[in-house]
Order: sequence, then structure tokens, then C-alpha cells
Amino acid sequence: MVNDVDRLSKLLRELEADTGTSSTCNTVLVTLQKAMDRLQVSDGEAFYAELCKLTQILSETKPQFGILKYYFKKLKADCHRVKEDEDWREKVHQALADLHENARSQRERLLQNATSIEVKNKTILIHDHSHTVHDVLIAFKRAHKKFNVIIAEQDVEKTNQNIEVLHAAEIPFQVIPDYMLSHIQANVDMVFFGGLTLKDSMNFVMDPGTYGVISQFQTMKIPVYMFMNTAKFSLWKSKPRGEIFFHAHKRSHHAKAIEYDRIKYSHDRVPANLFHKIITNKGPLTPTQLKKTFEVLYKAAA
Repeated sequence: MVNDVDRLSKLLRELEADTGTSSTCNTVLVTLQKAMDRLQVSDGEAFYAELCKLTQILSETKPQFGILKYYFKKLKADCHRVKEDEDWREKVHQALADLHENARSQRERLLQNATSIEVKNKTILIHDHSHTVHDVLIAFKRAHKKFNVIIAEQDVEKTNQNIEVLHAAEIPFQVIPDYMLSHIQANVDMVFFGGLTLKDSMNFVMDPGTYGVISQFQTMKIPVYMFMNTAKFSLWKSKPRGEIFFHAHKRSHHAKAIEYDRIKYSHDRVPANLFHKIITNKGPLTPTQLKKTFEVLYKAAA
């Protein structure tokens, strides 16, 4: 069990870093759906037992992914209801299809709620490689709204993803290193972010470097928006820095005989009260409204 948890934790962290949280969840669900046709189990009871094992492993990964726990909890409940049926396999396929429809519906509601933001002739700054933010920008473009984007340059792969998405969508953009934003901050009208999850401490877990960028624009009174579906919330008691990983690598100076430790963290924690609005599938929320919404969902999950 421990080795399974470690292997899956590593795989999920790599997927999340490359493709984002929502896409990672989608990949897991699609993989499970494809595996259903090759799965050798005697009946629905046996399948349910295997699903319970997988759900347990997912609940112990580091970090724990709120969106995966959300969907597997729903899947487990659906499978429990049909495990004794003769056509259990078809019903499990339908349950998985329903989860995909649920995810699509949440995404569409978030995009609809994003229309409350007026972006006409505005300049929007983005920093992380959130697919949700990409979807919002593409939705604005398809609605024939004219706006510009500034990409705050960070890790090469993540910056390249932002460039590729905006170029394909024909959204005008410029790129500037994230440590030079003070030179253009007066030209920015709003800042868009996505994230991994929201903790019970009312901190968002986000890409490294986002805390500094958000703080900079917050002091300038420039509105900063978070885009996150409530399925991503971590509806359990959080552990201190449980989803943030510390990496130390021994490095050598390029020209001199000097060795040193290079330290890197996987994510930032950003207080929800630094955001002007949090756009969710349940509506645009202020930080106060977000806290109340989280508490309702937390109690329901418990």
C-alpha cells in the first residue's frame, strides 16, 4: 500500500505540474473508464472492493487532491448502489460518464459567472498555467471581447504553455519576466489566477511565485481574481504545509569551485483575502462569501 501511494503521489504531482489540476483529474477518470473494459473481476462486488482500495490510496497521496477525492467519493457511492446488479459494468460506465458531465457543467457555470467581469479594452496579467484561466480567456475571445494579456514569465515550460494557448486562440499578448513587473504594473487593469485547491485555513495552494505577484498588485489596488470550481476545495482538516514539497539540490558554480544547495518549493500558499473576487461554479464570491460557502460544503462532506 505504501509503495502504491508513493508511486501514485509522484505520478499525480508530475501530471499536475505539467497539465494542471482539472486535466489531471480528467486523465484519471478517462484512464479508469478505459480500464473498465479490460478489468478482470467476477462481479460488481469484486469491482467495488477494488474501487475502495483505489479510493483509499488516492486519499493518502501527497498532496491530496480535493477534486479527485470529490469525484471518487461520488463514484464510490454510485458503485455501491449498483454492485449487486447484473448490469453493474454498464452502470459504472454511466456513472463515470455522469462525472464527466458534472465536471463539464461546473466548468460551464464558472465560465458563465466569469462574464460578470468587464474586460473590454482591458489589460489582463496572468502568471500561472491554469487551464481554467485559459478557458476563461478563450471564452472572452469567442464572445468577441477585445482585451490584451501580459504573461508574467516564470518556469520555461509553464510560460510556453501560456504562450501556445494564447497564440492558438489569437489573443494578443506580451511577455515580461515576473521580476520586472514594477515597470508595467500601472498598465495592468486586472490579474487572473487559478490554483490547486483551497484549504480550510482559507489559503489557496498555487504555483510558486504567485504570492509575490499577487501581493504586488494588491498593494496597487489592482483587482486580482481567482478562478476555481468548488470541486477542487480540500474539505478536510489540513496539515501544516502538507501539500507543499521542499526540494534541495546540490549545485556547482559555473566557473568557480563553489558548491551550494539550491532550494525550491513546489507551491505557494496565498490567503483568500488577497483576492478581489473568487469566480466559482456557485457564483462570483467575495472572500467573506467564499468562507461561508466553504464552511457549508465542509459540513456536508463531513
